[in-house]
Amino acid sequence: MNAKVNKTKPSLKKDKTREVLLDKAAQMFSRQGYQSTSLKEIAAAAGMKAGSLYYHFASKEALMVEVLDRSIQFISDRVAEEIEKLDDEYSFEAGLKAFIRGHLTAILTHPDYTTTTIRNNGQLPTSVQASAHAKREHYEQQWRRLMKQGREQGVIRADLDEHLLRLMVLGSLNWSSVWYKPCGKSIDSLVEQYTSVFLNGCR
Repeated sequence: MNAKVNKTKPSLKKDKTREVLLDKAAQMFSRQGYQSTSLKEIAAAAGMKAGSLYYHFASKEALMVEVLDRSIQFISDRVAEEIEKLDDEYSFEAGLKAFIRGHLTAILTHPDYTTTTIRNNGQLPTSVQASAHAKREHYEQQWRRLMKQGREQGVIRADLDEHLLRLMVLGSLNWSSVWYKPCGKSIDSLVEQYTSVFLNGCR
């Protein structure tokens, strides 16, 4: 038993260190940009030597890939939690509100991760962009299905482009990580307003 306990301690410490590195990287990438941030700066912000960082991440590209992966994973997981609360045959309106609540809650809980995605869009190495696109595509496919449901249920007018609607709502939600202030409107209030504006514009 003791051997097992002793064996897990380094792993737990390593996981904690990775968490700190990812959070600091997201913070610096979001404020300074990917190109202007060095691994040495990230290591210093995390309270370690630059050489120690390579024990956890092979390169700045690898670190950025995981930051972007986490950004979309935070959102996907939170949206999934909201959808699970609904009935199996939920309406488009209920689904839309769940998607908005999940997406908004995730990005306002982890604003540096979302801001990193926005700030560095189009400025990353091709390999990093390709990895991020694959993850994002899986999540956006869920929005495509939701928009199709809205069309089939007669909520989205026939003259509106589902693709543009999806881009508009996602873009608006993502930018809330830039302007939102915790002392302002509650997330619940924002969810209601986003949902109301979108639905009234679609009908």
